[in-house]
Amino acid sequence: MKQFMKTKIAAAAGSVLLAATLSAPANAAIVLGGDNGWEVSYGGFINLFYTQSSFENEAGTSSTDSAHLNEGLLPAFHTLTAKSPEINGLKGTAQITFAVDASGNKDGRLNKAGVFNTGSRIDMREVFFNVEGDFGTVSLGNTLSLFMRQSILKDYTLFGVGALGGADGSGTALGRIGFGYVYPDFRTRITYKTPTINGFNLEVGIFDPQEPLGANATTETDTPQFQAEANYTTTFQGGTFNLWAGMLWQEQTLIAATGNASVTSFGFNVGADVTFGGFNVMGTYYTGSALGTTLFNLAGTGDARACTDNGSAVIPAAVAAGPLTCDELDDHGFIAQAAYTFNGKTKVGISYGESVEDGSAAYGIAKTRGNMYTVGVYHDVNSWLKVVAEYSQYQSNLLALGDSDTFSIGGFILW
Repeated sequence: MKQFMKTKIAAAAGSVLLAATLSAPANAAIVLGGDNGWEVSYGGFINLFYTQSSFENEAGTSSTDSAHLNEGLLPAFHTLTAKSPEINGLKGTAQITFAVDASGNKDGRLNKAGVFNTGSRIDMREVFFNVEGDFGTVSLGNTLSLFMRQSILKDYTLFGVGALGGADGSGTALGRIGFGYVYPDFRTRITYKTPTINGFNLEVGIFDPQEPLGANATTETDTPQFQAEANYTTTFQGGTFNLWAGMLWQEQTLIAATGNASVTSFGFNVGADVTFGGFNVMGTYYTGSALGTTLFNLAGTGDARACTDNGSAVIPAAVAAGPLTCDELDDHGFIAQAAYTFNGKTKVGISYGESVEDGSAAYGIAKTRGNMYTVGVYHDVNSWLKVVAEYSQYQSNLLALGDSDTFSIGGFILW
């Protein structure tokens, strides 16, 4: 189960900077050309880090040290964007983004099972289009979810490494996923965003409902998942202020021969980000039930849990022969971070975050907790080259990381 968790999280974690970079100013990408008012551009980035890590098990009886060349939280992103001319008050944008891993397992072309890694290492992240007018923006397709997206996009470890899920594996790092927020993931959805009025906008949408991985019961989802985010931004002399709040709601029915059980997942998050001069302070908080601490709705394999990564809705083995019952566990977490940027180029920051899911004494499920503090230096050499150095100390009983720390140094090329 632990290896399954680490593999799934590593695969999902490499998906994020998109919403930040891909919504960056047009001059951040290379304009390939266009005709009749259309514009096609290409943007992206590649990164790699040297990491030195130490992992000590929860009991303190064994430890592992590891030197590794690894991607950070982000893989390599490649984005193709087409923008339409404005016709009858409407403007369109279409976008396709794929991600490529730059790092592999220490055993090279062989994975841990001794199988050659000959498959594709390309992962489609975004496929969507927007239609924008005076009424606002309608967006259809696959892109970063609304719930908790600001937590990951504003997290300092986004351009770094943060936590690693293990010593020697391939794929991306975790950043702060499971150490301050539940990963928002890239989901297929239809959303509507209001025009921005006096700094305020609201985005709401229906999402493909997310069914559990590894569950020991069939899941039925006959209603969509709902997400929303309200966002307010204003400027003042020498600075900016951003405030946001988001929500998620989903219902699912677990089907079993002994009977069915309904599980409702609900989450609410709020955050604020203030920049004044060279200073930045950001804080976020979330709470809810049946969310999990790391990936939403990821069930464990080989046990009696269902719905989320540590059993946010759990099926106790004791009732396997009786009526199906579930216990929706409570979740909460936060991030607090502060930084100062020297000369507009070198940011020195410190951050702390944790994610907690309460256990269930009745069903024998222990509390899950992941916490991490990070100090980092993020330096923009120029407009296309960034170098980063980070140190993170972290714990997670979900991933069995025990007392772990990682030092990383590396960089990005961006275009």
